[in-house]
Amino acid sequence: MRYEIRSVEGVQESGRLPVKSYRRGLKKKGWIWLKSILVWIFCLVWFSPVIWMFVTSVKDSLAAVAEKAPTWIPEQATLNNYRMLFAPASGISVLEGIRNSIVVAVLSIVATLVISVPAAYALSRLEFRGKKTIFWAYVAVLAFPGILFLVPHYFMVHILGMMDSFSALIVPGLGGTFGVFMLRQYMLGLSRDLEDAAWIDGCSRLRFMVYVVVPFVRPALLVLSLMTFIGSWNSFLWPLLVLNSPEKLTLPIALIRFAAGWGDPYRGIGVLMAGAFVATLPTIVLFVAFYRYLMEGISMGSVGK
Repeated sequence: MRYEIRSVEGVQESGRLPVKSYRRGLKKKGWIWLKSILVWIFCLVWFSPVIWMFVTSVKDSLAAVAEKAPTWIPEQATLNNYRMLFAPASGISVLEGIRNSIVVAVLSIVATLVISVPAAYALSRLEFRGKKTIFWAYVAVLAFPGILFLVPHYFMVHILGMMDSFSALIVPGLGGTFGVFMLRQYMLGLSRDLEDAAWIDGCSRLRFMVYVVVPFVRPALLVLSLMTFIGSWNSFLWPLLVLNSPEKLTLPIALIRFAAGWGDPYRGIGVLMAGAFVATLPTIVLFVAFYRYLMEGISMGSVGK
């Protein structure tokens, strides 16, 4: 009888285990659902200005101004604001601004990679006097806000005769400290054995950097290219200081000059929101498309692969 009682108790105790695990599973799923809901709410809050820009851009400007409270669904959508945006006004062409921004961004990417890759390679793979001092000088520069270098850069561009040119937008950003720092950290993960094998096979440093190092740091190069493009595309204060000719204005400055032609900004609120949406869309698309590579490159570069 004792054996039977123990068996029944054992069945009862063992029967409690699935109940506990089931409750634990429900609790875990509940937390997952709660986190997912909070993430979606955060995304909607973050994207709400962009959504509002787009909704306002497809409304009639007078109707948008007359609204007592913002409406998220337009009663009558129209593309007239985009037609007016791309029509030259007051000598300012938004299409030229887009073209100029693309040209400057692409040239900035090429120039940054050409300078940053050899600099990072030297700081990570070569041995020379003052190497650590140069590296920590790069790190120290990262601690200062970029606006502190505005005046020195302005005098440099003025002395070199590059005012009111695309060179004035590209040259001050060459050898960006963050790009060199990130690439250097990434290159530290390259095996020394691979480098020694390349020397034994008679490979020069230039060939080793081009055919071995560059493919190895490709994710970091993609991250640096994206960040350079976004920084150049969104740059406002520096182009405002060095550019004067209407045909050389980048998109942010062209939109400001275009908006000034309306006089009262509320009369052209739909056109202004169309311009803001056009300026914002490329950076959002690039970030969403390459988000995984962006996070991977930054995380690996920060600790070395």
